[in-house]
Amino acid sequence: MTKDEIINYIEEMLSSFPIRMSGNEINPRVANKLRGLAVSDRPSLLEALRQYLSFRVSPTKRQPEDARPEARLWLALDVSEYLELYELKPDIESLLQDIRNGKTLLPVYENMVARHLQKISANKTGFPPSRE
Repeated sequence: MTKDEIINYIEEMLSSFPIRMSGNEINPRVANKLRGLAVSDRPSLLEALRQYLSFRVSPTKRQPEDARPEARLWLALDVSEYLELYELKPDIESLLQDIRNGKTLLPVYENMVARHLQKISANKTGFPPSRE
């Protein structure tokens, strides 16, 4: 699959969940469905998640339409942690630095992003962990 095909696949998955479900409920399910792609189409999956992780809007300039891309950023963080995609470490480090510099997200999210970074930094095998 290509990056765009994976993004479309993710978006279709997300639209299939009831509106009342939160990202805390949805993101692990999406990550689990992406598990196979972490092996078969890893480069494209990484590109797709990098696109989601690239969301940058200053908290002072945030608009209602920014809610969706921001939710995708959190999805990418959760998927990267769940599947231990250590290749995304530089992208998450960049996000963390931009939070610290006030370029994106509120400062309150710094510790959450740092925890995601710490968890993916622990695995260097390149293979998603078994969650069975």
